[in-house]
Amino acid sequence: MDLSVVGKAGKKQWVISNGAMIIAHLIMFMFDVCVKPYIDDSVVRKYSSIGAISSSIIITTFPSIYSILKDMQILRSEVGRMALTMVIISDFIGLVDIFAFEAMKQGEFRVINALYYILSTSLLCALTFNGIPIVMRWIKKKTINGNPVDQEYIISTLLGVFVYAFISDFFGATIGVATFWLGLAIPDRPPVGATIIQQTEVIVNHILMPFAYATIGLKTDVFAMTEYWSTTIPVLSLAVMSIVTKVVSVVIMARFVDMSYRDSLTLSLILGLRGQTEFLLFHHWFTLKIVKTPSFSLLVILTITSTSISSFIINCLYDPTKPYMTNKKRTIQHTPQESKLRILACIYDQESMTNIFSLLDFTNPTTSNPFKIFAIYFIELFGRAAPMFIDHVKQRNEYWDHNNVAVHNAIKLYEKDRKNCIDMNLFTCVTPNRTMYHDICERALMNKTVFIILPFHKKYIEAGNDLLTEILRPGVQHTNAYTFSDAPCSVGILACKKAKAWDIHSTRINNQNTPRQFVMLFLGGSDAREALMLASRMVEHPDVSLIVIRFLANEQAGDILPERKMDDGVVTWFWVKNEMNEKVVYKEVVVSNGFETVSAIRSLNASVSKIDLWIVGRKNGINSTFLNGLSDWSENPELGLIGDFLVSASFDALGCVLVVQQQVLREQHAVPWACY
Repeated sequence: MDLSVVGKAGKKQWVISNGAMIIAHLIMFMFDVCVKPYIDDSVVRKYSSIGAISSSIIITTFPSIYSILKDMQILRSEVGRMALTMVIISDFIGLVDIFAFEAMKQGEFRVINALYYILSTSLLCALTFNGIPIVMRWIKKKTINGNPVDQEYIISTLLGVFVYAFISDFFGATIGVATFWLGLAIPDRPPVGATIIQQTEVIVNHILMPFAYATIGLKTDVFAMTEYWSTTIPVLSLAVMSIVTKVVSVVIMARFVDMSYRDSLTLSLILGLRGQTEFLLFHHWFTLKIVKTPSFSLLVILTITSTSISSFIINCLYDPTKPYMTNKKRTIQHTPQESKLRILACIYDQESMTNIFSLLDFTNPTTSNPFKIFAIYFIELFGRAAPMFIDHVKQRNEYWDHNNVAVHNAIKLYEKDRKNCIDMNLFTCVTPNRTMYHDICERALMNKTVFIILPFHKKYIEAGNDLLTEILRPGVQHTNAYTFSDAPCSVGILACKKAKAWDIHSTRINNQNTPRQFVMLFLGGSDAREALMLASRMVEHPDVSLIVIRFLANEQAGDILPERKMDDGVVTWFWVKNEMNEKVVYKEVVVSNGFETVSAIRSLNASVSKIDLWIVGRKNGINSTFLNGLSDWSENPELGLIGDFLVSASFDALGCVLVVQQQVLREQHAVPWACY
C-alpha cells in the first residue's frame, strides 16, 4: 500500500472519501443508539462492540478491495484507480478507529490501562516509522544494483514480524496492528520489498490463507444462527443498515462532485466490497469473545453474500474499456503526411526496446515529417500492492529499479541522437500483467496517438529453439489481445525471429548503411490498407527497398465489393506515388485458396536472398478465399492466420514480422480471444 498516494490524491477523492465517511458514521451512530436495547448480551458481549461492527462495515480495507479489483481486471480503470486512492484514505480513518476501539476495550476494566495502551502503542508507532526506513536504506546500500537482497536480511525481516506481533499482543493491541505498521514502514520498491514478496508469496497465498479460510469456515455455524434467530435479527439489521448507509453516502458524495449516476453507483459498490481482512477481523472478535457464534456466522455469511452480489452488479454496470472506443479516426491512413506522427511504443525489456526503436528509424522520421514518441516501460508489479505510473518528464529522478534507470538512459540517448526529428516522452508503468492493456489504451487516448507498437510475447523465434517459458514474455500475449480489441487507434505487433534483429546503432538518421529489403503482403481490407500506408512511409528511408504483393481471388470469388473498391483506391494511390521509384516493386498474385496463398509467400521468400521485414494486415476485411484451409494452423491468434504463418518456425525466414490492425471504431465489434 503506497502511503504517498494520500498526498497526491485529488480534491474529488478527498471530498467523496471523507464526506461519505462522516455521513455514514453519523447515521450509524444514531442507529446504534436506537438498536442497543434490542441486542442481547449472548450475541454481542459489550455495547462498545456495536460501534465496532458498524464501523468495520463502513470502513473499506485496502487488501480486500485490491484483490477483488485485480481479479475483476479493473484495477487500472478510471473508477478502479479512484477507489484504490479513496480506500487508502479510508484506511487511515480505520486505523484510528481500531486504535480507539482497542483503547476503549482496555479501559473497560481500568481507565489507567487505556492510558498505558495509548502511550506504549504511540511509542511503538513512532519507532517503527522512524527507525525501520533507516534500516531498510542501510540494507539497500549493502545490496549491489540488480542483485537480490542477501538471505540473512530477509530472514531477519521475517523474524521481525513475529517480534512485532509479540510486542503488539503484549501492549494489549490486536496482534496484526504492529505487523501492519511494519509492512507500511518497509519500502515497497526493490530490492527489499520485491524480494520479500517473491520468497513469501507462495507459502502465504497457497498454504497459510487456505488454512485461515478453513478455520473461519469451521467456526461458522449456520444452525446456531438460526437457533438464536430472534436475538440475531438486531445484529442483522445493524449490518444491513451499515451496508446500505455506506452505498448511499458514497453515491451522494460522488454525485456532489459531478460523477455520473452509473459511475457513482459502481464506485459505491466497489467501496462496499469485503474480503479476507474482514474475515480475520471477525475471527479476532470471536477469539476475544466480543461476538458469539450466531453473530460471527451471520457476519461471515453476510460478507460473502454482499460481496458476491456487488461484484455481479459491478460487472453489469461498468465497462472499463468504454472510454477507449471512439468514432474519431486515429490511423496512419488518415494522418496527413506533413503532420507529426504520434506513436506509442511499449517496452518490456532490452530486446523489445532495440527492435522497436530500429523499426521507428525505418519508418523514416525527418525534420519535415517528425515523430512524437510516447514510450512506456512496463514492469510487472512486485513488492507493493498499488500500481504505479511514473511520468519521467514531471518526475525526473524517480525510478522503480536499476533496470528502469538503464532503460531510461538508453531512451534519452536515442532521443538525443535524433533530436531534430523525434520528440520523446518516457513513462514507467508498474502494474499487474493482466491490466497493462488499460494503461496502454488510456495513454494512447490521452496523447492522441495514431499507432501503438507492441512487442510479440515471444522474445525470439529461431528455428531449432524450443519455444518454452525461458524465451517468453509472461502476460504479454493477454495484453496484446485486449489492446487489439480496445485500442483507440491503430495497433501493430512486432515479432522478431532473432534475438538481435537489427543493430540500433547502424540505423541512425541520415547515415547510409546496409540496404534493407521489406515485403508488404496486401490481402485486402482495412488492416491491409493501414499496413500499406505505413510501408509507404518506410520506403522513403534511403536504405529501404519494398516489394508489395497484392493477392487477388480467382474470378473475384469471395470479394466484398465496398472493401475491394477501397483497396483499389489505396493501391492506385501508392502505385502512382512510387511508379518511378526503383526501390519499389509491385506484383499481383491470383490465388484460389489458402494453400496457394502460402505457396506464393514461400516462393517469394525463396526468390529473394534476404528479407528483413514482413508487413501484413491482421485480419479485418480479408477475402476468406485467401485463407481457406489455414484455420487449423493458427497458434498465435493475435497475429491473424498469415501473420501466424510468417512467425512460425516452419517458415524458413529470419526477418521480423509486423502485423498491423487499423483502428476499430466504436460501432464496430471487436472481441478479444481467450489466451491464458
